[in-house]
Amino acid sequence: MGFLKKLFGGEKKPAKYVDKRGIYFYVRCDNCGTITRVRADKEYDLTRDGNNFVWHKTIVDNRCFRPMATVVHLDGSYQVTSQEISGGSFVSEEEYQEFLEPAESEELGDVGDATDQEDGEQ
Repeated sequence: MGFLKKLFGGEKKPAKYVDKRGIYFYVRCDNCGTITRVRADKEYDLTRDGNNFVWHKTIVDNRCFRPMATVVHLDGSYQVTSQEISGGSFVSEEEYQEFLEPAESEELGDVGDATDQEDGEQ
């Protein structure tokens, strides 16, 4: 039966994963410019403040390791109402994706750049 489903297109594609418990923040370090993605778990990382939430986090990137202290206030629907950061700035997901693109192309380029020069030299 599985063969017929595959043959006639009855196979469904898996749905894209949606993280319902996480809230993502994107932070650029003022010192080195690295953009870091940070996930806050709605259940464990947020502190309730009446009907709202507060998230305190010290973020460290993987380049210069300078701490960036953050405080984010969210409403009851997990929408950001205010955010503060020292040593960095909040950026959008689009800026984070643009930051990743050159790094990914460099990684791919490293694989194709390997050449064996010893064959022609003696």
